[in-house]
Amino acid sequence: MPVGVPKIPEYEFEDPEYDVEDAEYDYENGDENGDENGDQSEDEYEYADADEKLDWIDLPNLLYEERILFLTRKINNEIANQLLGLMTYLSIEDETTDLTLFINSLGGWVKSGLAIYDMMQAVPPDINTIGGGVVASMASLILAGGENSKRLAFPHARIMIHQPAAMFSELETGDLSREINAVTKMRKTITKEYAKKTGQPFAIIYADMDRDCFMSAQEAQAHGLVDSIADELKRY
Repeated sequence: MPVGVPKIPEYEFEDPEYDVEDAEYDYENGDENGDENGDQSEDEYEYADADEKLDWIDLPNLLYEERILFLTRKINNEIANQLLGLMTYLSIEDETTDLTLFINSLGGWVKSGLAIYDMMQAVPPDINTIGGGVVASMASLILAGGENSKRLAFPHARIMIHQPAAMFSELETGDLSREINAVTKMRKTITKEYAKKTGQPFAIIYADMDRDCFMSAQEAQAHGLVDSIADELKRY
């Protein structure tokens, strides 16, 4: 089912003298213009629209045609594969025009997020990233992963970074040490990417990620996660 803005045509009865009491009688008893259950025939309606149908504006497809993508829910394999496919197709279609990725997400799966991040670095077009609402966890790395000088935050956005989490309580004893090693390596990988994209020293990012580190748009800009804030663009 398409998500968008419906264009609903006007319609009117063929017979302007049709009375409400007659309609109630027809419904209860049926008549020659209806079926045996008293239902009115579709022919009794005349649509003003020439095509006699409802037209929908398929909003996502229109935005995709403008090379605008969205990350607005939990990051998982499904949303990652969707974005990877869109970035691949749009890059094949035109490898010189920028893509724009709008982000308002609480984050999600680390490996799915890294798949999106890696694809952003791999495709030929520059990726403009825009952060609005809450951009947390892996979503903040994807925000920072946009092309340098083309990463934007809305004035009241909140950006959060933290270390990757693991459900140690659900593990068997023998798997615990392996999971700890895997999470430690993953944290170092993510910290390295943050440091590369922000220009901050590895040790600073590593320390910031010890706890949930929430930042305003201005703080995120000072930290190097974004390059500019939306209200600043009004000056140009």
